[in-house]
Amino acid sequence: MKFFDRIEEKINKDVNVQALIRVILVLVIVWLLKVTDNVWQGIFIKGWHIVRPFFLGFIIAYVLQPLFRKLEGYHLSRKIMIPIVYVILFVLLGWMLFTIIPLLYSRASSFILSMINGVNSAYSAYVEFADSDVPLWVQRMVSEAVNALQSTRDLFPQLSSRLSTVLSDAANVFTIVVLMLIISMYMCGSWEKIESGIYELAKRGGAPTIRGIKAIDTEIGSYIRSLLVLMGVKFVEYAIMYYFVGHKDWLLVSLLTAIGLIVPYIGPMVGNAVGIITVLSLPTKNIVILLICIVLLSQVDAYIIEPLIHSRNVKISPIWALFSIYAGGILAGGWGVMLAIPVYLAVRVVIRLNRSDV
Repeated sequence: MKFFDRIEEKINKDVNVQALIRVILVLVIVWLLKVTDNVWQGIFIKGWHIVRPFFLGFIIAYVLQPLFRKLEGYHLSRKIMIPIVYVILFVLLGWMLFTIIPLLYSRASSFILSMINGVNSAYSAYVEFADSDVPLWVQRMVSEAVNALQSTRDLFPQLSSRLSTVLSDAANVFTIVVLMLIISMYMCGSWEKIESGIYELAKRGGAPTIRGIKAIDTEIGSYIRSLLVLMGVKFVEYAIMYYFVGHKDWLLVSLLTAIGLIVPYIGPMVGNAVGIITVLSLPTKNIVILLICIVLLSQVDAYIIEPLIHSRNVKISPIWALFSIYAGGILAGGWGVMLAIPVYLAVRVVIRLNRSDV
């Protein structure tokens, strides 16, 4: 009984009426948001569509700032360098639009077919070497994977019948991308005003807010820039490896592997798995060489290249990275997955600053 008396005494001591009212108000707000989600979700989606080009343009301008500052260090005018850099970006966009994207589209169907053949080959090898009957869950998993891939492959012939819709969607995406680049170009030109405006707003929160924004800027900026460099390095590494192994879709697989770095740990694993599955139709010697190269490149990336590119401040434990990615996917879908790590880094900076202030 003394134990329960202590618990009751602790509750009476720590919990007061004001705290209970706050908890009840928070619960009421959450309940109201859940009840009215059909209303505010529609408003949020429309608002996001309006803000999206400006948000993405801000991110592009933010990523390009170190480049312009470095060029200014060589006494090059920002007003001259901004048009040159953006002309290069528009040339790259046009090259992707008329060269890379059609190439990827033309190879996508055969790429999915090679994945189907790879899954079937792996399953056949498992059945051949298994000492007992294949478990039912394995059969179902393989069957569902093959059916999903086949359904995806069947979509490509249907695109020709919906050419007008596809062209309309492509035109909308192209318009958003061009608008996004133009907005980011203007933001780069007036970046000092944007930066000073952000810090003026931060001053209202006092010195801790300013210190927090500067710390978040340093950590997220370092992470994004090093991630872009690492994606470029990864693309070159794996493009060379898949090309010399004899992979027909070496460009597509290496691009998938590089983009997978946006989702730490999971993305590279998926990229390697896809590369291995799609190469199973090649001779055994090529498969063995590919497996050895993937193991060696993974070690080189983990212990040499990544430490050289990533700073020590942006190291993330696998558990927190996976938790952030999972939570981001639950809360905001694909955008949540992509923004999970930057948001985690920002939260971590704020927590560390609060601890140092205590």
